[in-house]
Amino acid sequence: MGMSNLSYDVLTVLHNKLEAVSIYDRYIQDSQQAGDEKCRSLFEDIKREDDRHIERLRGELERLVKEGKFR
Repeated sequence: MGMSNLSYDVLTVLHNKLEAVSIYDRYIQDSQQAGDEKCRSLFEDIKREDDRHIERLRGELERLVKEGKFR
């Protein structure tokens, strides 16, 4: 029995966001070293948005599990 499309989708997006957030600090540091505050600010904004998305995805995953829809 495979995983439902919805469960797979939520897990895949969560995984991708977690991977991205783990590397943003390097991009922020690179921007700082290059003296480019606009890029630094952009990467920080993207990281904040992805952090927000991660929390929403975790909430949806929790809801799916509680409602028995995670399969």
